[in-house]
Amino acid sequence: MKAEYNERANFIEETGMIFERLGVTRMAGRILGYLMVSDKEHVSFDELTQVLQASKSSISTNLKALSNVEFVKPHTLPGDRKTYYMLSPDIDWREYLIRRFENIRTMNNHFKKGLALRVNQKDEVSNWLADTVEFYDWLLKEYPRFMDQWQMKRP
Repeated sequence: MKAEYNERANFIEETGMIFERLGVTRMAGRILGYLMVSDKEHVSFDELTQVLQASKSSISTNLKALSNVEFVKPHTLPGDRKTYYMLSPDIDWREYLIRRFENIRTMNNHFKKGLALRVNQKDEVSNWLADTVEFYDWLLKEYPRFMDQWQMKRP
């Protein structure tokens, strides 16, 4: 039993570290990690603060962020004033990725504008921008193909 607890605790911390490397808060990753390994379908706000030994403000801020990206969904029970949280059962990963690619398209257009405004088109910054634009152009051209492959794979 203790070994299983340690494995789960390690998993929660690893998830936090992965999120931190992705530029998200470690606490958001820890919350998601806990929801992934909890045997409960949904957990209360108070449980998250106790188990993760975090402040209410930290849990609240990170739950809001996870809800905004649709990884976590708030849930209430009839007759219970508490709000519970669960992994979002209705997330559409295809739609999620499409929205992310719209952000990439926006950034790519912005990089193109920045590159066009540069006087020196041959320096390191211009080379960085040109390489980034070239990569994003390729990625934006190719991603519909793998999105279609994913859709065909789904029942």
